[in-house]
Amino acid sequence: MDTRERILGLFARKEVDRVACFTGMGTVWGVALKHYGYKFAHIHSDAQKMIRVASYPAQAFGYECAVVPFDLCIETEILGSDINYYIDNERPLYPKPRRPIIESLEEMEQLELPLEIKGAGRLPLVIEAIQTLKKTVGRTVPVGSFVLGPYTLAGQIIDFNKLLRFTIKNPAQLDSLLTKLTGLIIKVAREYEKAGVDYITVREMSGTTDIVPPPFFQNIIVPHLQRIFANLNCVGIIHICGGTMPVLKEMLTCGAAAVSVENKNSLGETRKIVGDNTILLGNLDGFELLGSGTPDDIVSGVKQCLEEGSDGLWPACEVSLDAPAENLAAMINTVKEYGSKLWFRKNE
Repeated sequence: MDTRERILGLFARKEVDRVACFTGMGTVWGVALKHYGYKFAHIHSDAQKMIRVASYPAQAFGYECAVVPFDLCIETEILGSDINYYIDNERPLYPKPRRPIIESLEEMEQLELPLEIKGAGRLPLVIEAIQTLKKTVGRTVPVGSFVLGPYTLAGQIIDFNKLLRFTIKNPAQLDSLLTKLTGLIIKVAREYEKAGVDYITVREMSGTTDIVPPPFFQNIIVPHLQRIFANLNCVGIIHICGGTMPVLKEMLTCGAAAVSVENKNSLGETRKIVGDNTILLGNLDGFELLGSGTPDDIVSGVKQCLEEGSDGLWPACEVSLDAPAENLAAMINTVKEYGSKLWFRKNE
């Protein structure tokens, strides 16, 4: 099977020949920046640079996907946030909003969404990147994208300490805001689908039980996630950072085709909870392991993920920009070598 057949076949629940090595987060690697001589701060607002960097892992290493964008500010910028790209920083930093656009409960209640988003912020740039990637590497590997979950997006436009206070003291008003943000997220996802993405990951990172209690996740966040996945026409994947063991069953009710968990979860214990019929993706440590480990460490980590039940080996979150080429190659080559043996042994 070629890569595209393998991954889309997995999501269609067809028999595939082995586990694939891919991601639902952006395919930006430090080795690609070095190869092209690009500064990290410059690739988020230049379509051609984004395309080259996103496709480099597939072209140079045989990574099995290409995913754009790279940062978490696309929806935030559409809402009017001024984004800091850290142009003058020597050390690469991911873009962030310079300041919250909602400071009070009144502003939260009065937030109005743009009626038209096609030309808003950097959305046209991401759409151009998706369309070009589909014409190039997209012939052999799937092209993915991601959107923020509504609670995570709320944390981008509201100071997070205030968001937590609203969560506790004003849940009805917050729920109303999440309804509005969910509508925007669905619009963005539709534009990505029109551009040709094969799958979209909904990244509700702030829904982790490290931040919000499970009852809030179930009662407030899940209904909005269900609405998002009900409106997706392509493959939808749910990803939450941090610990999610207490809400795994609730994640399964969201309507996603697959579940992605971070390395804070034991993949083996996660598999026991979600069962054998769930497509479980993850959960190699993309920062400490890929960034600072040895190739032998990577081989051991990949084997452990496969043995514990990974249906698709991918980093638990973004890949460290410090990850050396030998570690990235070790990840991919180990999956290709052992992705059938260990996976099918587990499924016998």
